[in-house]
Amino acid sequence: MTDTLHYPIDFEAYSIDEIENLVDFLASIEAYHAPSSSVSKDALVKKHQTFRNILNNKSEEKRIDRAFKKQTGISIYKTMQSLK
Repeated sequence: MTDTLHYPIDFEAYSIDEIENLVDFLASIEAYHAPSSSVSKDALVKKHQTFRNILNNKSEEKRIDRAFKKQTGISIYKTMQSLK
């Protein structure tokens, strides 16, 4: 059985380019936590800035973080705080 992850993004609220950037960031967060991660700290910080610029809404960031953590066990907020 294959588990499919559904990213907690309202796909109708964003353009295709924005969705691609949001999904890329969430996939990078997952990859960063993988045992053989090839995602650099700098790349993740850059993608996070793009993520925040697209959302531009703290409550939406928190909603996505909670839903993402529920699905993956990974907190976006705690991950980014650990990089500082």
